[in-house]
Amino acid sequence: MNEIIQVLSDYIRNETGHSGDISPDEDLLTSGIIDSFNIVSLAMFAQERFGVELDDDDMVRNNLARLSTLAALIQRRLADKA
Repeated sequence: MNEIIQVLSDYIRNETGHSGDISPDEDLLTSGIIDSFNIVSLAMFAQERFGVELDDDDMVRNNLARLSTLAALIQRRLADKA
């Protein structure tokens, strides 16, 4: 899971220019690290990078606003594929 979080953190830094630490449990929207446009881009990146498909039900704030919850969702989708 740490590897997934690192990949997602790197993506956010590259896309937004954010240079500070990103805690896995930090709310990315509330903290201003990303905005609603970035969160959609992050979800699309996650699908492409990890080869998973996120359903409409997955595309909610509770799943996408924190790296820890997004990484857990990605792990579940990877396990579903196995």
